[in-house]
Amino acid sequence: MVESIKELALKKTVNKIHVSDITRNCQMSSSSFYHYFGDKFELISYILNKEIDRRIGDAEDMSLNLLYDTILDILDEDRQFYANVLINTLNDYPNHAFFHAALDGKISDLIESECMNQRLSKDLELTLQVYLAGVTAAMCRYITGSTLRRNELVRAFIVAIPDRLKPVMIVSGNT
Repeated sequence: MVESIKELALKKTVNKIHVSDITRNCQMSSSSFYHYFGDKFELISYILNKEIDRRIGDAEDMSLNLLYDTILDILDEDRQFYANVLINTLNDYPNHAFFHAALDGKISDLIESECMNQRLSKDLELTLQVYLAGVTAAMCRYITGSTLRRNELVRAFIVAIPDRLKPVMIVSGNT
């Protein structure tokens, strides 16, 4: 199913791809699709999260810089697919809501498990969520045609870390 939607996305916009197109393309039944995913957006979220998991894996010395670089690598390597998703789903998901839901949660989990030196209090969790909403929005703009260069973007993400979070964040491998 993963390759099927990516293949179809090379030919038409994601908003015009239906579950029946995906299943027909990979010679699978719709019931098999719905056994694993509720809709095509869950499949897209799965694709992104699975690739992040594969790349991050058991990485040692994970830093925020490396985490952001890795996620941007994933988005860059499949830029046409992710740009298609982001540009052509705005009517169904204003402000890339489903993409934010997938990416914000994943980054938050990774930051809390890999890039922090202590557990967050409830108010710091909220601060992290607000910060990540901005990070994901910038990543969406980057993929859909922003003129920012990657190194500028990662540097901006690091500079934008709220002061309240800085003491608990592992920004670089040396920290």
